[in-house]
Amino acid sequence: MSKIYSPLQKAPNYSFKRTAGPRYYHAVRGSGRLTQALGVMNIGPATRSDIEEALGCLVAAFAADPITGFLLQIGPGYQERLTTFFSLLMRARIALNMPVFVARDATRIRGASMGYTTARPTWPSDLAEDWDRFERATPGLTDRMALYDEIAEKCKPNAPHYYLGVIGTDPPVQGAGLGKQLLQSFCGLSASDRLSSGVYLETANPSNVRFYERAGFSETGRGRLGSGTLWCMFLSHPPRDDA
Repeated sequence: MSKIYSPLQKAPNYSFKRTAGPRYYHAVRGSGRLTQALGVMNIGPATRSDIEEALGCLVAAFAADPITGFLLQIGPGYQERLTTFFSLLMRARIALNMPVFVARDATRIRGASMGYTTARPTWPSDLAEDWDRFERATPGLTDRMALYDEIAEKCKPNAPHYYLGVIGTDPPVQGAGLGKQLLQSFCGLSASDRLSSGVYLETANPSNVRFYERAGFSETGRGRLGSGTLWCMFLSHPPRDDA
């Protein structure tokens, strides 16, 4: 996600990864059968009808995520807060025609990713109001978001870029390569946009840092997020002939 913290643009910024979470790419190696199933996984744009099913993947994927755990506070009601949080992000991005991908096999959605293009449009008023209610109902969220955003603002690139805010996969398929496919789909979209200099993201999981480095990302900075560390990373696109 690229950070701009204002009443109508808030959630666009946070890294609810945004990636993912703690295990998105490493926790489960997966069997040969699972890997074969992922070979026919279909990754494409999400629609409003995909939201409910995609939320199930994201809530499970972020159950122990350091970033959402810090922002939304793991404990009683955490799963409900996480569901509302991702629902707002996904609904807003689909409404704004921002990048939202879902990965599905023959039976159901297995993963999702979402973020922003080089544009940072304001949220529709109804969703902005829903976000404000959610923020007021979650003690301390405003201050924790501000800290998160302060770190990201210092580390994001100045040039126009895409922001990968969320990427997660269903726990049973984590570690089998689906996270990599979702990442490649998002980065490929950015690379096809002549206005984009690259893809920016944040993560608070050390194992994800190595995953992103292998995908070509470099660290742009870091900061303390509660008791953990927030790493900010950027994938720079090669110069274009038509630039």
